[in-house]
Amino acid sequence: MSDPAAFEAAVSGRARRYETPCGDGPMVWRRWGTGGRKAVVFLHGGYGSWAHWIRNVEVLAERYDVWACDLPGLGESGNLPKPHSVEGQAAPIAEGIRLLDDLPKPIHAIAFSFGAMLTGHVALKQPELFASLAVVGTAGLALPRGKATELERATPGMSEDDYRGLQKRNLGVLMFEHKDRIDDLAVHLQVKNVRRARVFSPVLSRGDSLARALPDIKVPLTAAWGEYDATLYPRMENAFELFRRSRPDAEIKLFPNAGHWVQYEDAPAFNAWVSERMERA
Repeated sequence: MSDPAAFEAAVSGRARRYETPCGDGPMVWRRWGTGGRKAVVFLHGGYGSWAHWIRNVEVLAERYDVWACDLPGLGESGNLPKPHSVEGQAAPIAEGIRLLDDLPKPIHAIAFSFGAMLTGHVALKQPELFASLAVVGTAGLALPRGKATELERATPGMSEDDYRGLQKRNLGVLMFEHKDRIDDLAVHLQVKNVRRARVFSPVLSRGDSLARALPDIKVPLTAAWGEYDATLYPRMENAFELFRRSRPDAEIKLFPNAGHWVQYEDAPAFNAWVSERMERA
């Protein structure tokens, strides 16, 4: 891709923008495709933005009403007062869903990583807003960590090329199973999203808030992972068992040969799965 920034701007520019309250500013929502009979709402992961779904939104908007937000303190959305908490971060999401008159409700939510944990708490408190919830590579389970090691940190005076290289390596550690799938667009998004992040999501993500909430989330639930999700692999069975115990009715989905950021790394398989579950809904 010759110009990842231009591509990101073009996809964003084809969306309709909405704003709802969020601390010291708005919570930003984008919408692609307004003719679909069902609404799917995407909620991204930590150190991310709506662009965690950049390879999904326009493909799925051909058939559905597709929405994606920037979570509080991430992307273009406003900041919440510190100290941050799971419940506090989740509150503007619930308020936004309620306030968006153009958003057909109840929604089919698909949420990733840190965003999955937050959205689970929205569903816990406001189940009437949800037709279904799918959590992808979810945080908040407090399970033994997988193969992901600690990520590299930038150093003062680091050049732009060195910083991009650092972020590419971090993508290979945490987000992708196959390093040859880390393209210029993925690196561009990682660099931009990390620089804008104002919420230190790992502190909240590594707790057990979602694990404790699971038995009381009364909406149809799916839990999905890439087969080699670095946050859990090779201990994936711990997560499967947790969901079987806490929500025995939940569907379990595993995407073969992909890592944590499965919706980007294997977008065709992910988009086909979303379409299939939306048609069943």
